[in-house]
Amino acid sequence: MSPAIAGFLGVAGFACLAGWLIVRRKPVETAVKVMMFFGYFWLVAFSLLVLLAGAYYLREFL
Repeated sequence: MSPAIAGFLGVAGFACLAGWLIVRRKPVETAVKVMMFFGYFWLVAFSLLVLLAGAYYLREFL
């Protein structure tokens, strides 16, 4: 498996777990929990991708 695909699956898995952990204790309806899960999933996923891209860019200077 390519390192890029493995990294993408790792980011997606971590974002999925983080979204579920954030939403699981919220006292709201199921439909609202699903929408909140997807919002947190994308927030965590894009944040991780920005951090990894920054780390990759800064790796050249170290």
